[in-house]
Amino acid sequence: MHLRRWMFLMVAIGGLALAAVTGTSGASPTAHAAAACSSSDTGPHNPGNPLDTPGFTGSNPLAGAHLFVESPWLYGGDAADAIADEVGMGSMSTQTSGTPMPWSAFEARVNSMHLSPAVSYRVHMLEKIGSYPQAHQFSLYTAGGSGSAIFTQVQNYLCRMHQTDPSAAAVLTTYFIGHSGCNAGDQPNFQAEVSAFKNAVGNFPALIFVEEDAIDTICWRSPAAVSGRAALLKYEIDQLSQLPHALLYVEGGTSDANSPGEAARVLNAADASKIRGFYTNDTHFNWAYKEIQYGNKVSALTHGLHFLVDTRGDGNGPLLNPHPVTQGIEQLCNPPGRALGPKPGASNGKAYGMYSPHLDGFAWVTSPGESAAPTCPGRSQHYAASGIFDENIAIGYASRANDRIGPSPRFKSRHW
Repeated sequence: MHLRRWMFLMVAIGGLALAAVTGTSGASPTAHAAAACSSSDTGPHNPGNPLDTPGFTGSNPLAGAHLFVESPWLYGGDAADAIADEVGMGSMSTQTSGTPMPWSAFEARVNSMHLSPAVSYRVHMLEKIGSYPQAHQFSLYTAGGSGSAIFTQVQNYLCRMHQTDPSAAAVLTTYFIGHSGCNAGDQPNFQAEVSAFKNAVGNFPALIFVEEDAIDTICWRSPAAVSGRAALLKYEIDQLSQLPHALLYVEGGTSDANSPGEAARVLNAADASKIRGFYTNDTHFNWAYKEIQYGNKVSALTHGLHFLVDTRGDGNGPLLNPHPVTQGIEQLCNPPGRALGPKPGASNGKAYGMYSPHLDGFAWVTSPGESAAPTCPGRSQHYAASGIFDENIAIGYASRANDRIGPSPRFKSRHW
């Protein structure tokens, strides 16, 4: 399970103090003060082009989408922050005033510097990650998980995006469902968290990955746990599908941990037909071609839902465990030797030799390099805490990057 620590400081952004939030978290949604910033996109929902991408043509809403790529300004992207530290610009991360520097300007400035070979190499590797959108997770762990905290945290991110790149669409992930134990799930803050997230996003265009691990961690031997998870997902999907400019995909399991029939049963019960589709492989490293095969089967059982495959670390496929029955099929605790896979973006798989009419593309639901745990069984190496970006893991992924969806010889290595 990958949990991102996302702790924005409660600061004024460009002179706009975030509004105070009223109410307490509980089983029912809470009221929130007016948002500190909002999108100028006040038009109605467009089902064919939910992100309102200018000049959009075709049927894939990811095609041509302008997603937010972050500089280090005000605790920005993980890779961008790491680059800033490498080149002596770390103060950008804590800068709370002045004009924000977009990623393109930051990258150009860094690349004009005279850096030592060692630093230049690390920066170049990190740029492979920093050049793409980072999904930011808002969860039950964020600042204690209350609705008030979620609202403020999401608004901080959106205000920062609005000042840095006002034409961009946000990339967000939710993680409001607790996954411990084999039960239906007692979620006392859940509705308040979902409500706060929804109110904070408002009319901003946003690509939203709903509930990491939502299906992958279900306790399938318990009918109550399965129906309980489906009910929670149904509530969240029903609420977030009301956002006027959101493109939503809900977690749909992974091919080496779930059956297509089980996943489809939960997706159908959770009203997934109200959103674009589902995503797979978000906490795994499985080959994308296997996930596409799995996605096609799930899609056929869910009235044609579309799907995305997470490729942040599958360029070398998974590291298989020697005892899959007791250890799980693949190693998930910071497995060594992993690599960036196909670049995130719209794709139907045709260029990779595996066309699917239901595949919308590839995505990074978590940052490449996000640590699963500070220590892993059988290894002495120490890593960043769970959910925290580990620069060395990220550089390792980038150094082995391979734009392929499966192993050779069937799928040839491709330059990244």
